[in-house]
Amino acid sequence: MPAVTQAYWQQADSLKVDLSDGLLTIALAHAKATNPFSRVMTRALHDLALTIQTDSTVRGVLLWGGDNRAFSVGGDFEDVSRLEHPADIRAYLLEIIDLYVVLLGIEVPVVVAIDHHAIGQGLQVALTGDWRVSTDRAQLAMPELRNGVACPLGTVLLGELLGRAAMQRLVIGCDTLDANHALALGLLSEVVSPSELLAQARTRLQTLVAYPSTPYRLTKRLMNRPLIQSLHAVREEAAAAHIASFRERAGHAHFERILGKN
Repeated sequence: MPAVTQAYWQQADSLKVDLSDGLLTIALAHAKATNPFSRVMTRALHDLALTIQTDSTVRGVLLWGGDNRAFSVGGDFEDVSRLEHPADIRAYLLEIIDLYVVLLGIEVPVVVAIDHHAIGQGLQVALTGDWRVSTDRAQLAMPELRNGVACPLGTVLLGELLGRAAMQRLVIGCDTLDANHALALGLLSEVVSPSELLAQARTRLQTLVAYPSTPYRLTKRLMNRPLIQSLHAVREEAAAAHIASFRERAGHAHFERILGKN
């Protein structure tokens, strides 16, 4: 049995994995249909990505949120709201950076399929893919600053992808973009109807996998290297920003509202 399927077939509480003809489909599988990124999911996807990097049976990856489920609404508030000590906050933030780095280090084609929402960490994970297919009902946003959470990683990822002006629109303005606006801005590669999402993402992945593999792999390595370097460069400063924000409880009211606490 291929290493990827053997290692992760049982992780139904965080990821669902299917490997067929060298194409690996990963569905985020949080108990909630909104797919908040729990630490369990972050760690599982990180470990899976590391396995993909060394598994020659995987020729391409499709990452999505599952049928009629959000790609991800961002960090799991149940996890985030428990963070109090600086060491725990730092560890949490570094886990997320490590996830982005290993996803960017996958050198086979990676297609991301987005439905309903890609917000915060969810959008950031989507940005590590090579190609993003979205439904026409999807909404994308980076609302961290409005919610009292520092946004260093969103700043790096969006700045590299879109440039400073468009990054500021999302990070400072906290704009929520519909799919067509996100497509025009360059956050998305194509937009389809909900019924077409999975089929079109698979078709696109098959197209990319059919490219000669060595030029693709080496080009992607060069393409992603500056972004990986930028993420490494802000590791400690990003952790410090989150620690300062959390210690001031800047996002505390937001988390309580989401969790339904008084």
